[in-house]
Amino acid sequence: MRLRAGLALAAAGGALAVPTAAVAQVQQVLLPGPTPYPTQSPPLISGGVAPAGLSFLLRATSTQRVVAGLSPDGRVRSVRVRHSLVLKGKGDYLIAISAPVDDVRAAPGSESEPGLRTGQVLWSGFSPGRKVLAADVTLLPAQAARFLPLRLRGAREGNRYTLTVANATTVAEPVYEGLGSAPELAGLLDRTRRESLAGGRVTTAYASIEGLVHVRPEPARISGPFRVEGSLRFPTAPVSAVGGVARGRVVSFSGVLGDRRPLSLRVTVVGGGGFPKVRVVGTPATLVEALVPPGAPTWAEARRRRRLPAGPLLTRLIETRMQLVRSDQYRAFLSNPDARGSNDTIYVYESAARVVAAGPAAREGGDAGTSGLVVALVVAGSILAAGAALVAWAHA
Repeated sequence: MRLRAGLALAAAGGALAVPTAAVAQVQQVLLPGPTPYPTQSPPLISGGVAPAGLSFLLRATSTQRVVAGLSPDGRVRSVRVRHSLVLKGKGDYLIAISAPVDDVRAAPGSESEPGLRTGQVLWSGFSPGRKVLAADVTLLPAQAARFLPLRLRGAREGNRYTLTVANATTVAEPVYEGLGSAPELAGLLDRTRRESLAGGRVTTAYASIEGLVHVRPEPARISGPFRVEGSLRFPTAPVSAVGGVARGRVVSFSGVLGDRRPLSLRVTVVGGGGFPKVRVVGTPATLVEALVPPGAPTWAEARRRRRLPAGPLLTRLIETRMQLVRSDQYRAFLSNPDARGSNDTIYVYESAARVVAAGPAAREGGDAGTSGLVVALVVAGSILAAGAALVAWAHA
């Protein structure tokens, strides 16, 4: 649902809750979060096929480790994901995770074998109450790399090496304007700040807008904040380093990209003897600086101490919640079949010794816990919202 459509539905929903005479006066408009506005990615999709979800009997938590192999100049050569799903609940499951998949294999600790179909990782079987599904997924780098949250560029000129790490999550989103209530908006900013500092998703919230609601002519540029920590290991000890700390042959650095800070950082090293081995770890971050109230411990108190117009408060509220929503998207690079489930993803960028060759196609299979495995393909077209067929397995 795009913002304009979501705004119209939220306004319509608010109109149903008030007397007819008041409909034209005050509308309840839906604020961004917790569900992100649809953007192309993440989570990844492939060929426009939506991932299949779980039944209400099962819940899933997802943890992912995304590893991008880099060339000496920082370009992505390979993308691999260790994806672990922990199912809780008793019942059958049939899961399709959409992505530009090149190969997939069961990861250590998995209690089932994944299947591979064009553009999908497939899981099928039975959960007795708790089950671990873990896969090592190799993605097609040309399709997956452009959705990674960070861009790295390394260059050496003479005796000087420079690495730039940039936040690549920026998107343009429409923002609405209207006449809101300053006390209510200050309270919503305080609520959003508490939820951000707690590290969880922002919860559903509405704002009261009097009269007409307008979409701002220019969209807002929204970036999800990211925390980065990295190191450069050189062949010889560098002479100096700007933007990082040098200890022997290793230069380390860290920072937050976004949240009212610059969206990129640069490390410049003199000496070192050639290209270093690069390692950068990025994690989605919450907002801190962007939600600090001016001159007071809370937004409500700041409004009482000084005049804070409703217009800027509404803009701050919408844009900060969009940033939190954007950050939340990157907590699931590959989709979690449980829309309500928790997600935790880290992104590792490291120098690759060589281009990773595509492995053989994974065996199409299902639950690995049954002896005498016999694989059969059946069509379950009703599983996917897009109406696409899904491969399932049965065991004898």
